[in-house]
Amino acid sequence: MDFFLRILRERFGDAALSILEVACGAGRLAVPLAQDGHSVTGIDADEHMLLRCYARARGMPRLRLFQADAIRDDWGQGFDLALIGGNFLINIETEGDYEEAQKALFVKAAQALKPGGFLLMDFDMSANPAKIYDARGERSGYRGTDDLGTSGRQVSYGGVYNPVTRICVGSNHRELATSGGESFALRQLWRKHIPSREQVWQWCAQAGFSIEKAYKNFTTESVPDPLDDDTRRVTLLAKKKC
Repeated sequence: MDFFLRILRERFGDAALSILEVACGAGRLAVPLAQDGHSVTGIDADEHMLLRCYARARGMPRLRLFQADAIRDDWGQGFDLALIGGNFLINIETEGDYEEAQKALFVKAAQALKPGGFLLMDFDMSANPAKIYDARGERSGYRGTDDLGTSGRQVSYGGVYNPVTRICVGSNHRELATSGGESFALRQLWRKHIPSREQVWQWCAQAGFSIEKAYKNFTTESVPDPLDDDTRRVTLLAKKKC
C-alpha cells in the first residue's frame, strides 16, 4: 500500500483524485486512499469481501462501494485513475478465454477514465514463468488472521505450466477457523494465464494508453527490456491518450 501512495504523491502531488479500484476486496487499498483525501469508488464481485469493506468504510464519505463483476459489468465513467492491484490481472476468475479477459481489463479501464486519466496496476511478471509456476509438492502460502477473528492459511499443491499457451493450472486448499470455533477446508482448482511483457505493453497500446513508468519489484527501478531473471512483480503507470 505504501508503494502505491508513494507513486500517487510523486506523480500527482497533493491533488485529490477520483479513483476507481477494481476488485477492491476488504479495502486494503481503498480505505487508506480515501483516508488520504481521494474520492474512491470500489467494485468487487465478492459480496462477503464487500461487507468487510463496508465495515471499515463507516463514517468515510469519500469511499463508495458497489458489487460488480470486473469482466461482465460496467465500471462507470469519468475517473481520474483506475487502480487494479493485488495481482488481479493474474487472478481473474473466468470460464472464458483467459487472455481475452485480461486484455479486456485494459479496454474497460480506458472506458472508465477521463481523457488523460491514468491506469495504475501491479501483477506478476517473469522472464521464465516455468521457474515459478511449474512446481510440485505441498507449500504453505498465506497465513494470518483477519479483523473478524477468522484465522487461516492457504496450502498449494503445485502447478503445471505450459510454455506454449502460457497457461498454468494447479490446486490448493484453504483452511479457515472462525472465532466461534468452527473450522473449514475449501479445495480450489485454479487456472492462470501468465502474460509476457510484450503482451501487456501491446494491450496497453491497443486500449489507448501510453506507459509512463513500469516499476520493478515495488522499487523505483524500471522494468528492463528484455526482462531479467530478477523481475518478479511489475507496477504499471499508464496514461490514457487525450
